[in-house]
Amino acid sequence: MGVEKSSFGGLVFGAVFSLVAQAFWAYPLLIILFVLARWVTKKDDQFVGVLLKYLNEEHVYDALPRPSDFQKRPKGWGKGLPR
Repeated sequence: MGVEKSSFGGLVFGAVFSLVAQAFWAYPLLIILFVLARWVTKKDDQFVGVLLKYLNEEHVYDALPRPSDFQKRPKGWGKGLPR
């Protein structure tokens, strides 16, 4: 349907849940989310996967590293990497 499969699964889950819960107000919201997911998939088909990886590992890819982050790393971490 032109949407990445994990976002399509989430949309189907939301549609089934709102149908069972008789929350018919959610259908316009799901249509808007579908259009948004389709637009994002056309721009970058790996966006959802990258976003989910980032959300699981956000502590690794911190934009503003703190001194406590450096103190937690083992001695020699990152040794030999080009700068």
